[in-house]
Amino acid sequence: MNLIFSYVKYSDASFPMTGQYTALLLITSVIWVLLWFGYRQNKINDEIKKKEKEDRIKAKVKRRKKLESLYPNNKKTA
Repeated sequence: MNLIFSYVKYSDASFPMTGQYTALLLITSVIWVLLWFGYRQNKINDEIKKKEKEDRIKAKVKRRKKLESLYPNNKKTA
């Protein structure tokens, strides 16, 4: 098993972190953070809109029930 990985020279397996790679890492990190903030804000806005929609529906049902109570149905079933 050691023969399979014996060709790897660990002294040559280095990654020079030059200025370009640092800038790329920084830009990528900033993009991910901005995407995360956007996702979080979108989720909050969706929850607010859902609550407003539920409140509108509840108010509509309440108005309808109040209106129906003013005009009761006098139909007699046989």
